[in-house]
Amino acid sequence: MRAVQITEFGGPEVLNVTEVPEPVPGEGQVLVTVSRAGVNYADTHQVENSYLSAADLPMIPGGEVVGTTP
Repeated sequence: MRAVQITEFGGPEVLNVTEVPEPVPGEGQVLVTVSRAGVNYADTHQVENSYLSAADLPMIPGGEVVGTTP
């Protein structure tokens, strides 16, 4: 699947669209096919590693999504 992945901290130039393995939902989880994604305040700071807690790399930012479940 395509995702914006961060492999190093910095400005907008570190945001790269890449192919990553499709996630597999675990017990009590559901897989969402994302049709739209948003960028929020936390995402802009995670790119710089300046949010409330330190982030681990690589990471795929974003928690604001709209989509469907199978």
